[in-house]
Amino acid sequence: MRLHSWTNPTFSPLTRGILAAALLLALAGDRLFAQPPAIEQAVRQVEDRRIKATIDDDLATLEAILADDLTYGHSNGVVDTKASYLETLRSGKTKYQTIERLPSVVRVYGNTAIITGTATVGLRGQAAPFTLRYTLAYVMRDGQWRMVAWQSTRLP
Repeated sequence: MRLHSWTNPTFSPLTRGILAAALLLALAGDRLFAQPPAIEQAVRQVEDRRIKATIDDDLATLEAILADDLTYGHSNGVVDTKASYLETLRSGKTKYQTIERLPSVVRVYGNTAIITGTATVGLRGQAAPFTLRYTLAYVMRDGQWRMVAWQSTRLP
């Protein structure tokens, strides 16, 4: 198989231009598409409210923040829907005592925000807190940030 070089005449001027533009966008992407700090701050505020509501068993606040089509993948492999997740909290089967969010990164892509980070979590009935690495997604719906996905992995 023969690889084509950048200067190979089989690449038309249009193709070379598209490739050059793609390369420039890839190199400058974060600077060209940086989100305004206000949006990142708004997402962080909703996430802070979600964490507080989870610890306080404030199911009304969680009901408002969690999207109806939520997929919540726990670090033990269990996957919940919004309804099943809220039921585990309502029944007391799962009780979060502490959630300490460690430094995290918020990236906003249009109406979607992705947060990656680590957190230390304490559950009722667990001998000691454990640390998670997580990715979660919020989507702007009806003027509100709604959590649509969570996936976490327990760290050793």
